[in-house]
Amino acid sequence: MKMFIYVFTICLAVAISGCKKDIPKPETKIIGETASLYTVSHDIPVFKTNSSKEEFFVKHKVEGGNVMIECIIQGITFRDTAGNNKGKIILYVDGKKEEEISSAAFIVKGLLPGTHRLTLEVTTEESSSVIMKKEFDVTIR
Repeated sequence: MKMFIYVFTICLAVAISGCKKDIPKPETKIIGETASLYTVSHDIPVFKTNSSKEEFFVKHKVEGGNVMIECIIQGITFRDTAGNNKGKIILYVDGKKEEEISSAAFIVKGLLPGTHRLTLEVTTEESSSVIMKKEFDVTIR
């Protein structure tokens, strides 16, 4: 039995010590003179902190006669919090004022088939003047 333990220990030591020499090296792809993880072939939209950023972003989706709209407005809030610019969105459909909205996401319901021009104007409680405006067309089928 002692001989079996002795042989087993030697085999285990040889197996463990043999694995240390065959560790693979990491592969690095060198492009030019600098290492690169990836290459970007097009511009990636990023929110920047300078004045060139888009301050009023609108995403919309048409489903039937309804248009779901989501807005991201830099510097405007729709919550009742002190110290922030509380805003509202004035919705126009085909040039006609339809509604004043106090949320960043909403649904325009019941549009008739055809192409419609939607206009969103952002104002704040402190000022009734328009501070931002977006217009876009939607087609109802």
